[in-house]
Amino acid sequence: MRALQPLMYVHDKLTLFAAALSALGLISIVASYVYEVVTRYFFNSPTAWASDYVAYALAASIFLALPQVTKERGHVAVTILVDLLPTSIARLVHAIVCLIGFLCLSLAAWISFQENMRQFTKGIETLAIVPIPQWWVSGFITFGLALSAFYMLRQAPPSQYDAMKDSQGSVG
Repeated sequence: MRALQPLMYVHDKLTLFAAALSALGLISIVASYVYEVVTRYFFNSPTAWASDYVAYALAASIFLALPQVTKERGHVAVTILVDLLPTSIARLVHAIVCLIGFLCLSLAAWISFQENMRQFTKGIETLAIVPIPQWWVSGFITFGLALSAFYMLRQAPPSQYDAMKDSQGSVG
């Protein structure tokens, strides 16, 4: 595990940077809405781009924040069965669930990446007043799913279950 420390450090820093970008994305959504309201109702000159930008920025913000949520185990989890199991079995169940999560997220990231490549090679653009390449938006989906997959893998070892149990009092 020590050999992977530099990669885990980069993974954590990339996740922190993505979370900061997500926050900036949400701020820009609010700013663009305010701008749209002001230009539409005070100057009678609505924008052609604000509505589309909000949709794209929201998608990007969600998937930029996803790895941080996964890292912090902030995702929805129903833990009653694991909480009722003896600790040794709960560790095993936790590891299996994390590995299944890793596999599912990895598969979703792979499928998303394939779609990104199709959009890129075919030059597919969004259906909007101001069209942009569609992969600019869908690339964030691939990014968020891939980084989250690796957090699920990092959370699989039994020692991670014990640390989580000690810090939270229950699995979450």
